Amino acid sequence: MGVQKQNGFTLIELLVALAVAAILLGIGIPSFSGAIKNGRVSSDYSQITQALYLARSEAVKSHSAVTVCPKASLNANQCGKSSDDWQHGWLVFIDDDFSHNEDAATINDIDEIISVYSAPRSDNSIKAIGSKDKTANSASVRQYIRYESEGVANWANGSFLLCNDTDAELSRALNVVPTGDVRPGRPSGSKYPRDVFNREACT
Repeated sequence: MGVQKQNGFTLIELLVALAVAAILLGIGIPSFSGAIKNGRVSSDYSQITQALYLARSEAVKSHSAVTVCPKASLNANQCGKSSDDWQHGWLVFIDDDFSHNEDAATINDIDEIISVYSAPRSDNSIKAIGSKDKTANSASVRQYIRYESEGVANWANGSFLLCNDTDAELSRALNVVPTGDVRPGRPSGSKYPRDVFNREACT
């Protein structure tokens, strides 16, 4: 019985195969990393969207004011007073005791927290800007948004801005329109405060 000769790879074939594998990995790894970042942005974007929809719905259903505010710290059940506090997560609560002109919301004994949201991913940043008179001229950084029983927000309009700190192209805006509804979009106008970022400012 004859012995069948087994043919293996030549050195050139092996080098070609390794080169092709390296090229595919070079293409695939960045794409996979980008998909992960995009997924994280989408998740945080969905969380803030859900909180605003919940607040508006509960305000109409309960005939009460409902507020969304940033948490004072990661484990706090009280509203923060800084524009950076959205990094700790946010709260949705029935706001039965409030002042119309307060700079930051406060959870009092008669208020009821209805939902607590965790902090955004470490490479995402969130800020809120709102206008009282429907113009970009009066837009400023806001520490809360409050829906009243008709479903209208205390902002005439504004945006929640979610910026990915490592890839500005992934950044998004969630616009609050005069009726209080929220819609995907980009902030309009050019007179927002300098420390408020949008897609271009994230670079």
